Amino acid sequence: MRKLNFLSLVFVAGFCVSCSGPKHYDIELYRSTMNFHDDFKVLQLTDLHLGYEGDINRNLDFMEKSIKHANPDLIVLTGDSFMYSNTGIVNNLFTRLNAVCHELSLTNNRVTKFAFTYGNHDNQGNYHRYYINETIKKFVTTDGNEINARKYAAFIDFEDDDLFGLANYHIDLMSGDDIKYRLTILDSNSYHFTGFKYEYDVIHDDQLQHITDIYNHYDDKDYLGLCFFHIPFEEFAEAREQFLTAEDPSIYGRGEFGEGVSYPYMNNGSFDKLRSANIHAYFIGHDHVNYCDLLYNAEGTNVEEKAIFSYGVKSTELLYHDNNMMGYKLINLKDGVTEEEFLSINYINENIHNVLDRGNLYE
Repeated sequence: MRKLNFLSLVFVAGFCVSCSGPKHYDIELYRSTMNFHDDFKVLQLTDLHLGYEGDINRNLDFMEKSIKHANPDLIVLTGDSFMYSNTGIVNNLFTRLNAVCHELSLTNNRVTKFAFTYGNHDNQGNYHRYYINETIKKFVTTDGNEINARKYAAFIDFEDDDLFGLANYHIDLMSGDDIKYRLTILDSNSYHFTGFKYEYDVIHDDQLQHITDIYNHYDDKDYLGLCFFHIPFEEFAEAREQFLTAEDPSIYGRGEFGEGVSYPYMNNGSFDKLRSANIHAYFIGHDHVNYCDLLYNAEGTNVEEKAIFSYGVKSTELLYHDNNMMGYKLINLKDGVTEEEFLSINYINENIHNVLDRGNLYE
């Protein structure tokens, strides 16, 4: 074989990389399904920050007790589960989550799963970029028989796909062939360099188009959509101001705000595009001493412009926090709910629960 000089090797290597670029995968491959039932419970955990400092096992015990206390059908982690972490902590978290899902599945005689998306700190650890994904996938079954496989992760990502971010998938809650609720899991990414400084990134246009493509792909559009990600978009700040300055805040929802809203460096229309794809409610984390459940544009007359904006409750004592604002959020999804009923203060008050000040679970 003829030997190649160094420059030739560089050229060949570069050419091969360009030839093996990102792949486009079919929409169906980003879909997971679960059986829906009335009062389907979604538990949101957020901003665990495992690895930063403190007693990891103590905080994992707190997380496990919170899950058992809530007894959910699905657990969704909305980012910053890790910060300055390592492979052992990553494995520990998902092993514990999988084990508690197995226990609940056997106890309740129905499958409990867990889903995950990224925050801006999750990949700031002593592991490579795809290590978290690779670890979660060890707990994903390929035959759909979770209990026999003892694997309970609802997570989809392709390392070589053409989408920005590491988690862009959806979970359809099914009753027969009907989609009752669609839960969209998005990576809101981490940082963007503006030319002067690093600020929070946006949900990129290709991700938003992906959600639009999912919506257009399926004939069934008579469902209610929820979206879970980490960094709030700018409209959260508008909803916060609307709530805090109202003569009667209860018409907009409820909550506590110990800090401002940390939204991305620009508004690229994420909310408008997601709302157009039939997403009605948005559950995020990121700002540790905020929690709320707000009806955005509550005074508007067009139901298509309304949405539920909801901060999760910080779920451990790691990093900055308020001892009286730790715990979890539990979302009850009811059967037979119309869009107008879903987007109402009454539904928020009766079906979205913030379990706060669970410090006794640390004992």
